[in-house]
Amino acid sequence: MKSTARPAIAASMLALVAGGVLMFFLIRDSEPFQAERSDFVGSWAGPGGARLTVREDGSVTGVKVPSSFDGSASAVTGTASGSGTWSMSKRGGSLANQMIDVTLRTGPAKKTTLEVGAYGQGAKKGLYLSVSADTEEKFVLKKAS
Repeated sequence: MKSTARPAIAASMLALVAGGVLMFFLIRDSEPFQAERSDFVGSWAGPGGARLTVREDGSVTGVKVPSSFDGSASAVTGTASGSGTWSMSKRGGSLANQMIDVTLRTGPAKKTTLEVGAYGQGAKKGLYLSVSADTEEKFVLKKAS
């Protein structure tokens, strides 16, 4: 009995440690993405020729930035191009990602407002637009060189 107890205890301890490490990474990755104003500043590019240039002075330029989707990030049904402004919105609570509101003038009397979020802490993975409230899928814009 002693010869089987030690390996069983060792295996149990190993499983507990591995489970703890896995839980740490799951909890850390589920934390909301926080970002500072300066993290949003720069040029960002995405699929289909989408570009968003966010400037420190509060101005922004967008080219083919998705404004609507048909259920997935690859099914863009509308885009917005133009220049405008952006502002950092307050986080909607401790569980909300940091977002900015982008307003593009897309025509003589037409504006399109988009909510763009930080993807990753400090927007390290890019910026994103939510596809819909029903899915966590994101249209991601990466930092352009």
